[in-house]
Amino acid sequence: MVVSNCFYSESRPNGPTLTSEYEHCSIPATIKKIFNLSSDFLTQRDAWAGTFDSVYSELTSPRTDCPELLPVVPPPRVTELNENRRISEFQSEIVQLAAALNGVIEGMSVKEADAHVNHAIARFFKASKETIRKGADENEIVDLATNGR
Repeated sequence: MVVSNCFYSESRPNGPTLTSEYEHCSIPATIKKIFNLSSDFLTQRDAWAGTFDSVYSELTSPRTDCPELLPVVPPPRVTELNENRRISEFQSEIVQLAAALNGVIEGMSVKEADAHVNHAIARFFKASKETIRKGADENEIVDLATNGR
């Protein structure tokens, strides 16, 4: 419905509802509510977040159908380390981020990608420190062409 050149939409609740999805901000919001903390929320997102208090208050006693012992978790790496293999898709995305700072290198190994990313980050930090040393505002965009060489 259009009224006076403005779009109209149904009003939405100003905060979480019973059908709201929970997010990471729900954890500090729940802690604040459980312990009745008087401090303000850090952000509006924290203030808006749904809390888990309804979840823990549903039961009058602890559950008894949960396992008492969990199975041993296998080690994170089941293969030998191979720094000369091609990088994975995820590693490629990390290198792409570094490439924005340091230039693109294609078809690199894990070892080469590690060196490339570390060099790009070190170059960015060096340029950032130099920019601040010159008196720039800390929110200023760092010019790697001027300060990163």
